[in-house]
Formats: sequence, structure tokens, C-alpha cells
Amino acid sequence: LQRPFEGVRVAGERHNPRVPSDAEFVRARILPGRELAGLNDEARAVVLMVAATGMRPSEVVGLTADRIAIEAEVPHVQIRPDGRQLKTAHAARDMPLTGVALEVMSAHRDGFPRYREIPDSLSATVNKALGAAGLRPTPGHTLYSLRHTFKDRLIALEAPERVQDALMGHAVSGVKYGAGPSLSQRAEWMARVWG
Repeated sequence: LQRPFEGVRVAGERHNPRVPSDAEFVRARILPGRELAGLNDEARAVVLMVAATGMRPSEVVGLTADRIAIEAEVPHVQIRPDGRQLKTAHAARDMPLTGVALEVMSAHRDGFPRYREIPDSLSATVNKALGAAGLRPTPGHTLYSLRHTFKDRLIALEAPERVQDALMGHAVSGVKYGAGPSLSQRAEWMARVWG
């Protein structure tokens, strides 16, 4: 069914932009995973995936075993609208796995069934645990902040805009020519983000 109120905005609503985490903070305190001990194994793994890849939390928990290609020439996950709706049409993409992301997905080849149907529960659980562990510098810092930090890292590395769009699942600005960056090209940039 078509949603009659989809896209409708309430007059006077405020836009609260997400606050990215500091890249060095993420590198030193999030990616090693030690300070995430207050989380269950799946929640901890999802936090690491969001930080390492910039994927949306819902994209990570939506992964199923048939969308995880660890043994491929370029290990990757396939983000698809399998039984759910993606945020945008551009969100469907193949995300290469390198470093921490490859380690996490190698250990979670069936994905994250605990949160697959309840991604909002994951965010509440993670944000509470991050706060308790002193990993939320301000109340504005949330799990989603790690996605914004990933984007900031791509910008700092001067990754081409087409690479940024391909990794983030964003629309290509201007006229879209060609197939865009290959999976191996995206993997090269992924390896540089936290390498």
C-alpha cells in the first residue's frame, strides 16, 4: 500500500544534524573493541561494522548469510532490500570488507539475527552502553555518529566523490556515467580509511 503521509514534514520541525565522532577517538577507543565489553556479542559486532564501513546500523543487521561473501575474490557484503525497505534506492550496494570489518563478518557469517527484526532495539541498547562506557562525548553522539565519522575519513583521504557515494550508498550528483568504481577499487579505499 502507498503511504499517504510519506515525505510529509511538520511545519516548524527542527533538523538536528548528526554529530560525527572524532576519528582518533574512534581509532583508539571504538575499533579495538575492548571498551565495548558491556555489549552482547552481536551488538558489539554491529558497532564495529558501522565504525569500520560507514554502513547504516539497519543495513548491518539486515545482512543474511546469503548476502555475506567472505570467500569471494574481494570479500564483501551485499546490501539489498531483502524483505525490508532500504532508506533510498542508492543504498543497495556491495560493500567490500577489509580490516576490522572482515574480521567481524568472518565471525558472524549468518549475520545478526538477534536484531534483524528489531533494529531500533539495537540503537537503544548500543547508545545506552556507549554512554555507560564513556564512549559518547556528548548526548548528540550516537551509534549513527560513526557513519558520519566514516564519511569524514573519506573526505580527509580525498577519496573521489564517486567512491564516497558508492561506499556510503548515496546518489551520484550530476549525470551518472559508467558503472562507477569497481569492488576492488572500493576495497582499496576502504583499506585506507582506518589503515
